[in-house]
Order: sequence, then structure tokens, then C-alpha cells
Amino acid sequence: MKHMLEISTLSFAYQGYGEGVSNHPVLRDVTLSVAEGAKVLVLGVPDSGKSTLARILCALVPRYLAGEVAGSILLKGTEVLQMNPWDLLGRCTLVAQNPQEQLLMTTCGDEVAFPLESLGFAHEKLILEVDAALQKWGLLPLKEVNPQELSGGERKRLLLAVTEAIDAPLWIMDEPFDDLDEQWRDILLKKIQNRNGTVVVFASRYLDEFRGTFDQYCLLTEGNIITDTEEIIVEQFEQASEIQFPLAPKTLKTISHRLSCNQLTIVHPRRSVISNEPFTLHVPEFTVEAGEIVALVGPNGSGKSTLSRVLCGLDLALEGSVSLDGSTLSAKALQATVGYLFQNPDYGIFLPTVRDELGWSLRRIPRLSSKRKKEIVQSCADLFHLQLADNPTMMGYGARKQLQAAVYYILDRPFVIIDELDSGVTYAAAFEIVSLLRSRGAGIVIITHDRTFARNLAERQYKIVEGNVEETEVGA
Repeated sequence: MKHMLEISTLSFAYQGYGEGVSNHPVLRDVTLSVAEGAKVLVLGVPDSGKSTLARILCALVPRYLAGEVAGSILLKGTEVLQMNPWDLLGRCTLVAQNPQEQLLMTTCGDEVAFPLESLGFAHEKLILEVDAALQKWGLLPLKEVNPQELSGGERKRLLLAVTEAIDAPLWIMDEPFDDLDEQWRDILLKKIQNRNGTVVVFASRYLDEFRGTFDQYCLLTEGNIITDTEEIIVEQFEQASEIQFPLAPKTLKTISHRLSCNQLTIVHPRRSVISNEPFTLHVPEFTVEAGEIVALVGPNGSGKSTLSRVLCGLDLALEGSVSLDGSTLSAKALQATVGYLFQNPDYGIFLPTVRDELGWSLRRIPRLSSKRKKEIVQSCADLFHLQLADNPTMMGYGARKQLQAAVYYILDRPFVIIDELDSGVTYAAAFEIVSLLRSRGAGIVIITHDRTFARNLAERQYKIVEGNVEETEVGA
């Protein structure tokens, strides 16, 4: 059997990672062999080291994030730890969990073209490959659009288009199914199954669609990799992620509030392309009450985040109004009423430590002593499993989502919108976050592509269909 990838006793520690520890190991003696053409699934809870391992395999770490590495990684017999990332471009490609880490260019077409130019593609072939890759991922109409104006799911599809255009023998994919709706998840799964090359997928959730799909199933836990049958790996993973988590009671408060939209028309132009027709969303009615959990669903790019930005006062509607208990709210009032947990947590995190981030939320609360503030910050950190001295930039994607949720727990907004909470965290962690926010009496809107997640949490559901918001059965 020929091996595409051979990892031997690989260990890694970030420089200064961990509270009070100068070099706390993230990976410890990882050993794994991957055959040519194999499809491998590596499960692991958030912060278990999946993204770190994915970056090491592509020579991005420790070159761009300092740390100590030991062991060996052979890619078809060549030592990866002695190579530069650009030397691996034609051999392996990475789909990052957070697309923003990889998107560099000012148009979608240029994003796909950039690595092909580096690989020396002739101009005529390059144009054909760019258009073909964008077409396969439903992005050809957005060829001239700036990637920063795409939805989260569209950005993930753009990375997948880049990966498919390069067509390297080895695909390293870090949470590739996150942010994708069911249609595109199915397409990605079929592409993984049918390609001749090797694929290693890292995931923090086991989706039903994964069953029987991969040749090799692994669990990354306590810095090491375990390989076993699918049944055993999934069982061990679910035990590690505490898949069953009780949802908190509807509310611990007696105050009742109702947030509602009336005949909203929202226009969202793509400013990078003058000729592109603006996106328009119609919202005849949308309501959420204190303590209620409402799901908002729809395909990638349908306008879920667009509606959310209006509900929390970040954007304005062209027509209609948003009201609280029957009184129309201004954008400024909405910002103080509706919290918004961004799909990308980095949009809402900007201070150097968890302590600073949580403490900042208390700065405007009058007559609160320094001692009491410290107690609140520590208690909140404990609830959300955070270390006060940690630097958010060194935390895992899921941990940063927990930090963003902790901030809004302290802010205690009457309503909270959670955009794609279930991407990058386990079901248990997502349930826990919703439970904690709900325990403060918040009305919660969850944006998700996962029908199971919606069915297990939401009491009502709104769906966006061809630019119109309508109430539907939960899970439909």
C-alpha cells in the first residue's frame, strides 16, 4: 500500500500557549498513516488541536505562528516540516475553518486565479479553469464581486472552488461542511467520495451524512489520534463532547417583551459591482418573544444575516419598522436591545485577553464596585469554560464563539441573534450557550442550516424563500 501521508510522533506547542504555562503541548506524539486516495475523517471537540494539525500539514505552522515542533510528516516521502507553504501549493491545499484567513483578493475570480497563476497556468487555460470552478460552486454570477461582500456560506464555497481548481493530490479540509446549506453539503460530500485524490476532513461534529462515507475514522483527543472503526470512534467522540445537554427552562424572569417586524423591505447592494442587481428581502412579519427560541433558516446567501443586521440596528430597512412591545425602535435603540453573535466571532472580539473582553461589557453599569465586577467576570468565565488570562487570538474558533456568547450573557440583552452557532462547536456546546442565554430570559433567534439542531431547540421557525420571509414548521 502506498501512503500519501505519514505522520510520526508529531508534537507541537505554541509559544506561550496556556495560562501560566510557557509551552503547553497541543499535540503529543501524533502518529497516523493515510493511504493514497483514502478519505479520512478526524473528529475532535473544539480546541483539541484540529486546526493546528491541519496548518502543520500544510507547513503554515510553525512558520506563521511560533511554536516548538518535533516529529516527522512525510508527504509522498518528502518531509513537510522542512518545506515552505508555497512549495506545497500543487501537492496539498487547505480549506480553513474560517474563510477570512485565506481570502486575499478583491474579486471572486481573482481569488481562484491567484494560485493558478502561481502554478504557471497559461492564460487561456486559467480563464477556463476559473469559470469552471466558480460554476461548479454556484458563484459564476459573483465572479466580479468582492469576497468580503459574500455570505459566510458563499465564502466557504469560494474556498472550495479554489481547492477544486488547484486539484492537488491531497485536500486538507478544516470544518468544510460548516456554513454550507444542505444542498451544498451534499455536493461537497459527493465530490469527496468521487475524487481520485486523498482527502482528510477535520470536524467538531458528526453529521448523519458522514455515516459510511469515509475509509478511515479517527479521534483527536488529549493531543493524540486514535484510529478505529466508525462505530467506536463516533461513540468515543460523543462521550467526549457530552452530546446530551439539558436545555434550561424557558425563562427565569417574569418580564415579557415582544420584538416584531412589520412589512420590512431590505435592500442589500453588492457595492463592489455597480452593475450587480441589489439583493432585496421582504419581511411581511417576524416576531420573537422573551424566553422564546425561534429558528431562521434558508439557503446560503438568502439574506439571513442581512435580516439580522437590521434587527440589531447595524443596517437600516428601506421600508417598514422594527418594534418592541408595539413601540417603533430606532437603530440606536435596537443596538441596545438586540445582541448579535456574528457568524465569524472575530468580528466581535477586539481586546487582548478574555478578562478584558468580559470586563469591557461592565464598564457602563453604574454603582458596580471593582470587586463585584471581578466576581461577575470570573463567574461568567467559569460558566462558558474560559480562562481569563487567555489571548483570544490564540483560542480555537469554537472557544472564541463561547467568548462572544459570554459577552452577551453579561450584557443581558432582552433579545439575542445567534448566527450559525452550530458551526465550529459541538452540539453540546451550542445547546449550553443557548441554555445559558435563555436562562436570563432572552428571546433567541438561531440561524442554522442544521434541521436537527433547529428541531431540538426552536419552538417556531421562519424560512427565507426566494427573497421572502415566511413562517414554516420547525425543521422544514
